[in-house]
Formats: sequence, structure tokens, C-alpha cells
Amino acid sequence: MSLEILQLSNYSRPEIKEIASKDFVLNGDKNSFYQEIIDRYNGSATNRAIIDAYAQYIYGKGLTSNQKSTKAIQFADILRILSKKDLKNVCQDYSLFGEASIEIIFKGGNVMQIKHTPKNCIVPNKMDENGDIKTYWYSRDFSQPRKYEPIQIPAFGFDTIKNGSAIYIISDYQVGKTYFSDPSYLSGMPYAVFEEEYSNFVVNHIKNGLSFGHIINFNDGADKTEEQKKAIFDSFRQNLAGSTNAGKFVLAYNDNKENSVTIEALTVSDAHKQYEFLTADAMQKIMLSHRVTSPILFGIKDATGFGNNADEMQVAFDELMLNVIQPKQEVILDALMYVLNQNGFNIDLDFIPLRPKTTSEQPTQLSKQVQERSFEDIELDLANYGETLDENEWELVSSNPVNFETEEQLDKELETLNKVTLGLTNVALAVSTGTARTKSVSELDTKLYITRYRYGGNPNPERSFCKAMMRAKKLYRKEDIAAMSQRNVNPGFGMRPNPNQPYDILLWKGGGLLSDAFPSGTCRHFWMREMYRKIGSGKNTAAQPSTAADVRKAGEIAPTINPKAYIAPHDM
Repeated sequence: MSLEILQLSNYSRPEIKEIASKDFVLNGDKNSFYQEIIDRYNGSATNRAIIDAYAQYIYGKGLTSNQKSTKAIQFADILRILSKKDLKNVCQDYSLFGEASIEIIFKGGNVMQIKHTPKNCIVPNKMDENGDIKTYWYSRDFSQPRKYEPIQIPAFGFDTIKNGSAIYIISDYQVGKTYFSDPSYLSGMPYAVFEEEYSNFVVNHIKNGLSFGHIINFNDGADKTEEQKKAIFDSFRQNLAGSTNAGKFVLAYNDNKENSVTIEALTVSDAHKQYEFLTADAMQKIMLSHRVTSPILFGIKDATGFGNNADEMQVAFDELMLNVIQPKQEVILDALMYVLNQNGFNIDLDFIPLRPKTTSEQPTQLSKQVQERSFEDIELDLANYGETLDENEWELVSSNPVNFETEEQLDKELETLNKVTLGLTNVALAVSTGTARTKSVSELDTKLYITRYRYGGNPNPERSFCKAMMRAKKLYRKEDIAAMSQRNVNPGFGMRPNPNQPYDILLWKGGGLLSDAFPSGTCRHFWMREMYRKIGSGKNTAAQPSTAADVRKAGEIAPTINPKAYIAPHDM
């Protein structure tokens, strides 16, 4: 008896080669590796679910910037130059291929538009002697170059382009890769092949009556020639082999001419156990190649029990964002900022997270810890700041929010406000720094007049900080308030995404609208400016200045400070 067994071919990564007759380099024979990636995306349910989710996590809710208020014109131009659709497509390509391509359209030497171009339609030119790729080639289908003739396009960053287009490839460095980057999940692609073939196998296994395979006996075939046997085998292979026919077949030839051809089905009694093991193993390997922290984040339920409650899901999501998604975002953002620098833009970009860290109106665990900080602790902290003036030495001449008498003053204060971007940057830019020493001289003081600030507003505070400030009834130098800000005497009430970081108490008092620890509202307190005059200065009290304008007329320097200090955050 002679036997022949049909087997599936092994998976292999195509080799990248330069061909002397072509100026460009293809990703596999006829650029086939891109189609291989697309097929594994379309054929494997697990692989596709993860890739789509990663693309969504990368894009989030679109572009943003922590400088969009101070560089509003630049940010508006960026949103005009790069559409949401193009950015989403870039994120999808990068998640799928491990690289993405954009077309930069110039007009008058400036970038007018950034468009997504499918990466499978872009291939590089051969490197020059310096290892640079100075041009790229575009074709809808490189397997049909006569039908879709490749078009050469300059690479961005080498030559000055006044009007026209250039191609820029968004990719991360990979060891040993020169022309193309591989998907980060490359090692999981064979398992995606298996998952695809297995799904076809199961469907057709059911259609074929749950048969594992067949033995086909040719009882009169022993005397056939090798050519005849091969023709018979090829005929059966063409019609029965492959995953769509759910199994292998065996041809058996013998010399019994009295019996006709018989077909015997092969069955496996514990096939369901083998299928269960193989599919679980393939899914696990695919998730491992994608560095998935928890399968439930992608709608995949497993038997490990991990991710079955909100806390575990949040931990898994945070780890995924930190270790997988954010590095991918940084590659895309760095590329965009590099291209936009062509227009002189120097703005930091970021993605708006798809899922906020807290999804309810309830305070976070960190916020609860901050709220549990006792009033006594905060009061003890604040005891090191502020002072009480000697009434025999100083008399109060004014206690009012400031109305700026000249536009020039207001412009200067607004300039200061812009520098600190409403308290989101280092507080040292907003107010002068200084050691908190009571009864010390302030830079706003003159020989005859001193300026202090008193915490005012809501007489029934809700926050421990505001309670302590209102109870203290102290006066504060501008430098004291700066020191309190840097000392972070009220942690947890700062600006998202880092509410525990120091914030500008001069501007935001007990906490602003963006406070994570107090989401129900903003602080209702404000700073009052009080001006004191030295008693016994030898001048006629009635004729002495009593307002900032009067002080300037008298030759003194009127104190200035950010006008936002006199507005409660609730009213901003």
C-alpha cells in the first residue's frame, strides 16, 4: 500500500530585497506583506478587536494642547490643517502596520494640509550613499504596476518645497529595519493565521458531518502508473484539501479489483478538547504579542478572573495606557510637531483621553484621602504664614478689590496672566517667590504705605483650607501667598490632570473649576487688597492719599497684582 498526506504550508515573513531593475523597494514580493497583515486583520477576530481598540485608544477624542489658550491661533491652524478623519486614519494605520504615512501639501512654502495616505500604497526609494531615503513611491496596487503606475513623491525634510507635496513616514525605530517597520505584534501573526484557518475549519467540519478527515481506498489502483496516481491525487486535493474542507485526506491504493472505491471518515472522540486548547492558546499568544494587560478591555472574557471588577479594570487600563498606548501616541505626536515646525509652530500637542480616569461624579480615592485631611492639619500649616499688624503703627486707608485706573496697568497684569496660563504652569511665573517671614517687607511696600491681602468671601466655607483661612483673619504679603502656593498647603485641589501638584493660590484660592477633589463647584472666596499708612508720618492725615491713584499722585508706587486675584473662581 502507498500513502500520500496533504499538509498546510508554514508561515514565513517575506525577505526585503533591493532589485536592480527598480528604483523602489517593496515589502515582500509585489508588496505582498502589507496584504498579509490586512488578511490577518480581517481573518482573526482577536487580532482585529485589539488593533481597532488600540487605534481608538491612541486617537482618544482628538488633539488638544496645554498651550491652546496661550497659542490659540497656532492650535486653530493645526485643527484646520489636519482633519479628524485623517488623524483617525493615521492612528488606524499605525496600529495595524506599525507605521503610517502622511502627505504634506505645501502652498507658498507653508504646510497647508496634512492628509493620510494608506501605508500599503507607499514604498520607499532605494537609499542613497548616506543611507537617506529622499523620495517615496505611490501606487494603488504595486502588484499591478502597469495598471497603477507608481508615482514618485519627494520625502519631507530634504528639499525646500514651495508648492506641491511631500511624504513623511511615521514610524518608531526597530533594530535591523531600514526600509519598513514591522507591526509590534509580528510574533503573534502565525497564531492569527491559525485562528483564521481554525474558524474556517470548524464551520466546514460541521458542514461535513463532524468528520475529521477521510481515507479514500482505490481497491483497483495498485496497477496504475505514478502519473495516473498523481492526477487522481491532485484532483482530490483541489476539491477536498484546505481549511474550507476541514481536514486532511489519505489516498490508499491496493490490488483488490473486485471491490469499488470506498471512503471512510476519520473521527476524533475528544476533538472539542483539542479545539478548546488550541483556540485558547492562539488567543493568548495574540494578546501576548499585543501586550494586552487585560482581555476584558477588548470585550474578551477569559477564565482568569482578572478584570472582573471596576478597580481591576481601571488598573489594567492605566497600565495599558502607560506602557503601550502612550508610547504609540508619542511617536505620532512627535512626527506631527516635527512637520508643523515647518510653519514655525512650537506648540506641544497631546491626545484627549478616550476614557477619563474617573467616570462618575464621586470623588476619586485620592480625592477622598485629601478631603479626609483634618482642618487642624491645614490650620497648623497656615500658621507659618501671614501677620497681624500693630494698630498703633499702621492705619487702614483702603480695603477694596482693585479697579485698575489705567489700561496700561491692566495690560501688564493680563500679560502676567497669559504667562501663567491661568495657573496651569509653574506658580513662580505668576507671583514672586520668597521666604514666608511675618512682618517682612514686601516688594509692593513703600516707606509710608504697605499693601497686604486678606482672604474674603463666603462666610460659611465648605473646604478645610477656606475654613482655616477665614478663621485666621490674617494679612498676607504677596510673597507669603507665593510661598503657600509652592509649599502646596492645599493638595488635591489643583488643576487636572495633576490635582495634587502645587497650584497658584493667588489666582485659584481654595480650588478652581478643574479641581479633582471638589467636582461639585469652585471656591467662592477672593483676595481683598488692604493698604495701610504709617501712623505719625508727620503729614496732614486729611490730605494723605487713600487710594491707589492718590498714592501714585503723591509720588508713591501703586501696588499692582493680577486682577484675577480679586475674583472668586466660582465667578471666573
